[in-house]
Amino acid sequence: MAYQSKNTDEHVTFADALLSKRYRKAQNDFLNQVDRLIDWRPIRTLINKKYTKRQNAIGAPAYDVILLFKMLLLETWYNLSDCALEERINDSITFSRFLGLKMEEVSPDHSTISRFRSALTELGLMDKLLAQFNKQLSRHHISVREGVLVDASLVKTPHKPNGSITIEVADDREDNRSEEEKEAEEDYQKQVVRQRKGTDEEARWVYKQKRYHYGYKKHCLTNVQGIVQKVITTAANRSDTKEFIPLLQGANIPQGTAVLADKGYACGENRSYLQTHHLQDGIMHKAQRNRALTEEEKQRNKAIGPIRSTIERTFGSIRRWFHGGRCRYRGLAKTHTQNILESIAFNLYRTPGIIMSSSVG
Repeated sequence: MAYQSKNTDEHVTFADALLSKRYRKAQNDFLNQVDRLIDWRPIRTLINKKYTKRQNAIGAPAYDVILLFKMLLLETWYNLSDCALEERINDSITFSRFLGLKMEEVSPDHSTISRFRSALTELGLMDKLLAQFNKQLSRHHISVREGVLVDASLVKTPHKPNGSITIEVADDREDNRSEEEKEAEEDYQKQVVRQRKGTDEEARWVYKQKRYHYGYKKHCLTNVQGIVQKVITTAANRSDTKEFIPLLQGANIPQGTAVLADKGYACGENRSYLQTHHLQDGIMHKAQRNRALTEEEKQRNKAIGPIRSTIERTFGSIRRWFHGGRCRYRGLAKTHTQNILESIAFNLYRTPGIIMSSSVG
């Protein structure tokens, strides 16, 4: 099967010609907006630098990586499994058009998309892909210059241990356990993995909002419009505070930019980092045991709160639109791939509306 890029001349079949009127009616749909927004050539170049597969399982030329990556996006946008995606593509004119498939061509099978996703994970390409998409979005004035937001969200897995929890579990915001308690957790983890086959052994328990949760944590950096700039995935017991500085490092944030975060990130190390790197400190103040907040600190928190809450709306939208917040796969690396795919899918879904709002304003 030969895939023709939108940037090259296409050979039009009789079936394509018959359906061209229906295609024209769909010119303004979301998938067409994405194709107009993104130049896929740099994405192809980035993937092909490491993904060198040239033949499929039966010796035919391998599918174009853009077709395969677009399949991953469709899967995320429409909450489809690999098998359901294959069926949907074969039934949908809109999906086929987005992928560049002609009417007589069928979808790659579900095992192909599974292997491609695994390859992207193993090659460590997901973070670079998010950065490349955001580079293109920055041309439409989607950037971090107005400020950035930091927060974290749980990604729970159904592959959790059976039985009661017999260890001291880390609190969501700050892990104040002793080294002995942390060692006991690792011993417990080895034991429960042996007891229940299929348990996600890289996930961990965390205590949040008076409930125990098993899974991972997605630490995110967004701009003030909620567009995801960077993602770090850890086990759920990792303290939010510890990932504040890693999120900012390498994010190319201009000096003078405000960094907003809730009071869970308030600590001397984080504030010192912002000062040293000439970034505005937008971390909310936290009351101490023997010191209440001053009136000035309360007013400052009140001003930061509505802006900072944008990142919470990003998390909520990903859960609502793409059924995010739950692990599709086992393991830290595969969960990180899922988190990045959801972030790219969210950014592409939101950007046309942001551009339209900006042009109207």
